[in-house]
Amino acid sequence: MTRAAPTTPAATKPRPIPGRIGAVLHVLAVLIAHARHFAATAATSAAAPEFATAAAVFGTGDLPTILQRMQRGMLRALALRDYLFARAARGCNLRFAWPPCVALQPHHRPPAGAAPRLRSAPLHPRRPDPALLDPGDPDASRLPTPEELAAEVRRRPVGRTIAYICMDLGIAPGLCDGDFWNRVEKTLRRYGGSLGRLYQVRARREETFQRERDRRSDTWHIDWRDLRPATVRRALGCLIGETPAIVPS
Repeated sequence: MTRAAPTTPAATKPRPIPGRIGAVLHVLAVLIAHARHFAATAATSAAAPEFATAAAVFGTGDLPTILQRMQRGMLRALALRDYLFARAARGCNLRFAWPPCVALQPHHRPPAGAAPRLRSAPLHPRRPDPALLDPGDPDASRLPTPEELAAEVRRRPVGRTIAYICMDLGIAPGLCDGDFWNRVEKTLRRYGGSLGRLYQVRARREETFQRERDRRSDTWHIDWRDLRPATVRRALGCLIGETPAIVPS
């Protein structure tokens, strides 16, 4: 009498990536690829006068300071990617963070003359995120621990984390391929990121960058506001979102 071969349980198929998470992962993949390309080519790129176009978004032309911010942006992006993969593995998608457009009904409003409830101040106010700080601030180059980063991506809206990643990596519309920037903008709007804050930080950094250049007369002949694609490609090797060109060795 022959024994039947033992049956093995069918391999568990991995869950498919939900569509919204997949779209954000695509944006993250491009941001991570840009950070790696920037780090690999920074020494050569920084020697070109056109590098000022990319450096202005960081608020300084000091390469070690820029690379510290890039490292933090890369670590943030990897932490968010891990969080999204874990969320997808549980079968959870992302929810849009748009505010509800519902008018308050009379029974939702406080009674007339009611004193407003005062919120007590937090005992330990949080420090501003280092991505929001100018290069001269001592905390601007602070590198969070992996545990801090993991807690941040769990606590914050996904769009806000993407915005901080963009600030750390020096992402700006004029430096990006148009289709990729549209994806970034859509991600921020859908998942709680602030385009307004992104533009405010960029404007403040550009003012800081201009003051830095005013102190160096050897930099005056380069217009760092030149955002033509040819200039950006000379500064970064490619537009952010494009496939970097392979330079023959």
